[in-house]
Amino acid sequence: PPSRSMLGLLTAVQAVTLSSPPPGLSGYSTRFDAGGALASIRRSSAAAVAAALSDGKELLEIEFPPLIESKGQFDDFSNVEVLDANRDFGVQLALEPEIQAAASKAELWLCFADEGEAQLAREAWPGAMYGEATTTYIAAAVRAVGEEPLMPMGSSALGAASALGALFGGSPPPPPAAPAAPPAALQLVIQPGDGGPMEDWMNLERLRVEGVPMVCLNGALDKVTSGYYSNFLNPELGRCSDRFFTRFEQVFYCKPLGAGRGWLYRVYPEPWQCLRETKRGLELVETYAERPSPAACLERLKRP
Repeated sequence: PPSRSMLGLLTAVQAVTLSSPPPGLSGYSTRFDAGGALASIRRSSAAAVAAALSDGKELLEIEFPPLIESKGQFDDFSNVEVLDANRDFGVQLALEPEIQAAASKAELWLCFADEGEAQLAREAWPGAMYGEATTTYIAAAVRAVGEEPLMPMGSSALGAASALGALFGGSPPPPPAAPAAPPAALQLVIQPGDGGPMEDWMNLERLRVEGVPMVCLNGALDKVTSGYYSNFLNPELGRCSDRFFTRFEQVFYCKPLGAGRGWLYRVYPEPWQCLRETKRGLELVETYAERPSPAACLERLKRP
């Protein structure tokens, strides 16, 4: 049988085993090289969510470039392209076995940023297996858990104008409300806040139900927690960040560092990886037990 020292060595080797990044990240790659990247990210994300849930973590974040298979880091893109890509990824992620094991059918809530995005998801993915989940949007989901959502400035006036128009023969009245969904066993929130009103971010705190995991997909939480949106100009968002968003665990994270310098990559429960761009591909230069700052990573990339 192996000695105690050999067992210790095997354990150490297993402990530092790292996931490979998805294909197509390098700026020297072509979009052809990125084929299969989204499927790879989806599988890694689902496995990471399952691992985090088994460790008792309930606030989880998945963050990556959603257009990785069609756009390079310096290509132009529209917000509509990003919304569509995140929508499609979220619907497909919901069917991964690890997600279905955590919450199947109507107990899995797919929460989109607004009613229009939720409707587009129903139209884009009409199959019966996609329709089993509860497809909703943030404000409606907040009301469903017994809270009142924060609304963007001016939305009340728009609602009143719409109702007045319907009263005098304008736009038709809204359809009757759908039957109440069963309580969520898992909330998968797709692109909240980023590209929309900041109230979307703050409403996630109101949507939170103790004991119900929340997975935030490409919500750009870095912009909230880093102070990108000035806490002086948005004090409520700053306080919400301190109370709530700092508690999220990045279970899958893949974001560029600088202008083509490298990438910060992590798959839970592994360490964080700082990867350098080279003509031969991505080179691992450092691992971190705790999440490093972008500035620390850029400094590290300056050294051999």
